[in-house]
Amino acid sequence: PNMVHFSCLIVAVVEFSLVTIEGLSTTSSSPQSQLPKDILRTLRESSTRDATVEADGIQSTSCILTNLLSAKDRSRDADAPDAIFYDYPFLVQHNDVNFRERLESLYGGLIPTDGVFLDLGSSWVSHLPSEPSLSKVWLHGMNKEELDRNPRGTGLKIVRSFNEMDGPHESLLSGVDCVRSTLCLLPEIPSGSVDVVGICAAFQYWRFPERVAGEILRVLKPGGYCVVSFSNRLFASKAVRAWTRRSDGERLRYVADILEKGASLDEDVGSFQISVEQLITEGSTLAFIASRLGYPQIVSDPFLAVVARKMEAQG
Repeated sequence: PNMVHFSCLIVAVVEFSLVTIEGLSTTSSSPQSQLPKDILRTLRESSTRDATVEADGIQSTSCILTNLLSAKDRSRDADAPDAIFYDYPFLVQHNDVNFRERLESLYGGLIPTDGVFLDLGSSWVSHLPSEPSLSKVWLHGMNKEELDRNPRGTGLKIVRSFNEMDGPHESLLSGVDCVRSTLCLLPEIPSGSVDVVGICAAFQYWRFPERVAGEILRVLKPGGYCVVSFSNRLFASKAVRAWTRRSDGERLRYVADILEKGASLDEDVGSFQISVEQLITEGSTLAFIASRLGYPQIVSDPFLAVVARKMEAQG
């Protein structure tokens, strides 16, 4: 079978500084089984609820996941289920206006006219430019009210945690080297239907990012892009250890490694390849110095992004 991978273009601003926002994180020393029955019932229902479903039928895939993280890497300080943490809508901007404008510009250069955009880990804003026009903007996130308030969403609005345990996740957590998965995280989305996948300030919260990489490969059209953007702000207690123990520059490499090496997909439409196309670094030292001096507000939030592409092999 032919294998589909990513080519990565890494866009970076800031190789330094680690500023975290603890936010409203919840910690718990008790296992989920000790939660009240009504909460457990809500959690089970929330893991599969969708606001809207458009796709025809259920999608299946044959994806090979390469285990790149240890069980410790996948751990988080807050062990409460995601559905509890994200039950309350966070209707705030998580990054400053300069970050948002930079991301909007980046999206604008990649999105084709009348294209299909999938926003993974979305909320009430998607940071999309007004032009070019899009035929569909599908949303995935953790809070229904946030997605319902997103003015750019058209059609699919899927509320679902990527951290729920299932067969592939249990295998990755057990430490096996490779896992073959035929289960889709987002079966509502047809394979090869998306032009651009956007992930803003969400990648750090996924315990099984290899699985997400496989799903991105599945839904992207050949030549389609994936943009993973982040700053130095996060809910540290909900981020995985593999993220919180890395610097900003190391996080860029972490994302690129997951996209390049974390998953491959069996397809019959042609052969595909991975290549790192460009590394861009835009001023970073000021943010680090300002934070050390206690004045982080005098400079813009650092902007870091990895742009990956599903490309056909040459020759």
